[in-house]
Amino acid sequence: MKKAILTIGNTLRGDDGITSYLGKLIEGEESLDWKIFYGEDVPESQFHKIREYKPDLVVVADAMTGMKIGQVEVIDISNERDYMYSTHNLPAPILMSYLKGFCKSVLFLGLTVDLENVLEINENISKEAEITARNALKKVFEIDSIFDND
Repeated sequence: MKKAILTIGNTLRGDDGITSYLGKLIEGEESLDWKIFYGEDVPESQFHKIREYKPDLVVVADAMTGMKIGQVEVIDISNERDYMYSTHNLPAPILMSYLKGFCKSVLFLGLTVDLENVLEINENISKEAEITARNALKKVFEIDSIFDND
């Protein structure tokens, strides 16, 4: 099964770059065979590459607020019309809807960050966000085991 992750977030806005950090962590894991697509703040720019790769599973990972800081969750936002916190042009439910047009399975992985840590220009993520990304890596391992040999 071919698996991919689309990371979303502006790496110049502190903890909003948490999923790019997660992507680097995944790339460093030899036991994970995932293709990483760094969408940054224009994730739709990666769609042609994802379509060309033809993954069976795509995980869309994005920083979010509204839950306990540090929480990492796979969330069904497919029918969520109010999910508008984003640094990119299209809301995540619309991005996911498009991806579902050519991918068998699409999941949303939300990494909760402190809103205060995304408001200013900063190329570094906080220690708190690093811990959250490591917890997200554990979630990716769980997803990998669920979808292994599917």
